[in-house]
Amino acid sequence: MSRANSRMTTAALVIGAFAVVMSATTINVAITPMMRDFAISHYLAQQFSSVFLGMTVVCAPLAAWVADRFGAWRVFRYLLLLYVLVSVLAGFSDSLASMLIARALQGVCGGIIQPLSLFLILESALPGKQGRTMSMFGLGVVMAPALGPTLAGFVVELVGWRYTFWLGVPPALIALGLAAWARPVDQARRAGQGRLDFPGLILLAGLVTMVFAWPLLLAYSAWLAAVLVVAWLLLLVLFWRQQERSVESLITPTLFRYPQFLSGILVTVAYGAGMYGSMFLVPLLLQDGLGESAVVTGNLMLLGGLALALSIQLAGQLVDRFSPRLVVMIGLACFALSCLLLALPVSMELIALGIVLGRIGLGMIIPSLYTAMVRAVPNELLRRGTVVTTLLRQAGGALGITLIGVLLSGLSALSLPGGSVWPAASAPYSVIFALLGLLFLWALWVSRRLA
Repeated sequence: MSRANSRMTTAALVIGAFAVVMSATTINVAITPMMRDFAISHYLAQQFSSVFLGMTVVCAPLAAWVADRFGAWRVFRYLLLLYVLVSVLAGFSDSLASMLIARALQGVCGGIIQPLSLFLILESALPGKQGRTMSMFGLGVVMAPALGPTLAGFVVELVGWRYTFWLGVPPALIALGLAAWARPVDQARRAGQGRLDFPGLILLAGLVTMVFAWPLLLAYSAWLAAVLVVAWLLLLVLFWRQQERSVESLITPTLFRYPQFLSGILVTVAYGAGMYGSMFLVPLLLQDGLGESAVVTGNLMLLGGLALALSIQLAGQLVDRFSPRLVVMIGLACFALSCLLLALPVSMELIALGIVLGRIGLGMIIPSLYTAMVRAVPNELLRRGTVVTTLLRQAGGALGITLIGVLLSGLSALSLPGGSVWPAASAPYSVIFALLGLLFLWALWVSRRLA
């Protein structure tokens, strides 16, 4: 493959990942007007975020299997076409049920395309250039959810919230055009590729379903919610043992025998919760807690997005020159500090600083963390490792958003008092941002064991 074709295929992968990942957060700015137009609860509106993340968790383990079975590039193109179709149809729909189905299908596409793009990019990376390669991928998986609320804010103000479903369509079409122009060739079918692990997939789907059912059950009965937690833990143990026995397991338990990879996985789960949780919370803090408009919210998120883009590129260069662990720890510390600033919204200047600092932290983490984890496993496990990484990052996001939704509803019902210079409506958000900060301090401690 020529250098020009290589750049074109890399651009197709990055832009394709950007398109599907952006759908994770474009809906966040639309939640408030959706609640008003459909007269639905905050919990039901939150399902538009939860169902997307849930499907990405369930479908992420399929990426390596479908790539080996049908060809990675063929799957990439067909899933992007499906994504474009369901996104367009969702924008025309007047039914909540059909919109939720569309969000689920968007999640299917996102769950497979993310790890698919990641291992295709990593397999083509030159030795010693993994950091810069990961910074390019980071532009897709981190910039997209950061820019999503910004673009969605303008769309909501100018033409209405329904059109937020269409925001990922133009980049998806560009990615399809680049892939068609470059005509990348799929590798031959890999030897030893067996049947899909359907029992494991069913158990994983059960785990995800129970996570999203838990808040609804909690509102009905605390005892039943406690029983569901116990059942979830038992099902998790059953899933792990089934994966250990399965010849073609979804998550390859062998990966967890590498201590540095295991430490990276723990940080990845916290990262997913912090990234998706903060991108879900910040628009709500600004609009519901502080009464700002969607345009102001979008502008502040754009400021954070610019900081994110710069920090990703800087991190990619630092990782190739210094220890990935050091860059990860700097990023985790920045995000923890940003949570402290957002927990005390005493002025718009400090809120803007908190948003920027948090995005700098996220940008520093993603290329350095993935590089450290890639270096911790042998090349033959690279595809499986990227699948597990994507799966658990999305799982962290799903768990984070679910718990944040429960906490937000519970704290709002308590009518917490505000501070002397910030409104009482923002008090629940202050508590949750403080908890996110503690989570990232724990991740900072865990990251000491990275490569």
